[in-house]
Amino acid sequence: MDLMTAVHAADVWGFLAINGGSRNPLFDVLMPVLSDKRYAILPGAVAGLAFMVWRGRRAAALLLVMGIAVGLSDWSGALLKEALQRIRPCHAVPNVHLLVGCTRSFSLPSNHAVNMAALATIAWMTRVPGRVVLTVLAVGVAYSRVYVGAHYPGDVILGGLWGGAIGWLISRAALRVLTHYPSLKLPQQSPQTSETLARDSK
Repeated sequence: MDLMTAVHAADVWGFLAINGGSRNPLFDVLMPVLSDKRYAILPGAVAGLAFMVWRGRRAAALLLVMGIAVGLSDWSGALLKEALQRIRPCHAVPNVHLLVGCTRSFSLPSNHAVNMAALATIAWMTRVPGRVVLTVLAVGVAYSRVYVGAHYPGDVILGGLWGGAIGWLISRAALRVLTHYPSLKLPQQSPQTSETLARDSK
């Protein structure tokens, strides 16, 4: 058995453990909700509006940065799907516990995981209030994509890494550019704060 075959076999095992082995009535209701982007539109819009009212132009700048990151992550994720052309488990694995529609798009990476990881990374890089909640939500969304039968675990893990990388790059670029505009400058962890935290942890 070569390496790629072994990795795929492990991915299928992980998929079956989550998709079939962790089935329960609560998750059968909750996971499709987490997996459906439409349910995030209204809460996301309300949270974004409240954040803008609270933080003004800085919040608007941050939301613009997040929007750019999601656009880039979604576009790049689609390109990777076409390049890698991995078939979704709902088309390849028998007896899938399918809770959502099984589309004809490819599986790797999961764009849900890519987009959420990009947002969570930006939230941490800019110290957004509620970043822990956003991170938990990102993990929940990634898990849901496997639970509902749409992706392998490897799809969401690699998607999360890819989205995290995009979020980090966009954050670094935005923080560098916005330092020239004090009224729009985003919060970030200072080197002094980092040194203090490191010293206190010893």
